[in-house]
Amino acid sequence: MLDVGCGAGELLARIKARHGARTEGIEPAPDWAAAARERGVDIVHEAAFRDVTLELGGYDLVCCLASSHALGPWRDALAGLAALARANGGLGLAGEGFWRREPSAGYLEALGGASADELPLGADGLEAGAREAGWDVVRRDVASDEAWAAYEQTLIVNGEAALEDEDDPGLRAWVEAAKARWDHPDGRDTMGFALLTLRRG
Repeated sequence: MLDVGCGAGELLARIKARHGARTEGIEPAPDWAAAARERGVDIVHEAAFRDVTLELGGYDLVCCLASSHALGPWRDALAGLAALARANGGLGLAGEGFWRREPSAGYLEALGGASADELPLGADGLEAGAREAGWDVVRRDVASDEAWAAYEQTLIVNGEAALEDEDDPGLRAWVEAAKARWDHPDGRDTMGFALLTLRRG
């Protein structure tokens, strides 16, 4: 199985422990790549996705959770994952954001100058994009308001905790941007997140 943007390798390690699968991850951040190796991930490519040579149709399961930017725009990411999955039954696990409603200009600015076409409109739009990319959608799970709030707030709290240990200017800027995004008047009801379980037809 392959995880694009595997971070510290937690998903790969859990699946390997439960199913004995051969695991492969892509993670350009050195510290996270090292953590994935320590967790027992079999192969960790410490590189950007574009710099890694992968076998098309060579994976029984391909995963990409909140890391579609590694492959490009969200539609291209879904198509790229489909190309890597085994035809006729290969599985995919894709975690992707979507707009719950049309984003305002102010909210897009709070996201750092994002554009409305960077995410699909609605979870149905995300599903439609997956089907266009060659996937069958087996299941869709959408984060609740409570789960989404916990995720965003945990990111901020973890960032603030790290700043107590080391005052990193880059991290401080990220934390302030995350706070501004979350505290924006549209920050809590514009973006959603869905996890799609997919199968190649």
